[in-house]
Amino acid sequence: MAKYYFSEDKYNDDRAYTINHLLDYMKRHHIEKMDIFEAKRVIGSGYFYCKYYDEIGTSGESCGKKWCENYKPNNGINGRCRYYGYVYERTDVKITLEI
Repeated sequence: MAKYYFSEDKYNDDRAYTINHLLDYMKRHHIEKMDIFEAKRVIGSGYFYCKYYDEIGTSGESCGKKWCENYKPNNGINGRCRYYGYVYERTDVKITLEI
């Protein structure tokens, strides 16, 4: 499972990204140094991240065939949508990325 990080930079600081994504961002924007913080998966929060719409939703109230025309179950029949993702919170573990 990939590790996720929050950026101290104002670049979408409410979302967690992989190190590779953040390094690509730094290269594109000519940023030589950036502080990032490890993300920890939140369990039982009542929320999920929709990868299709790139939004946070409420578990049980905004994902499924009843609510979403783009719902696609992992097994092709029913159950968790293939676009369902976890939500994360920032930890105090700080890392400095440098290019």
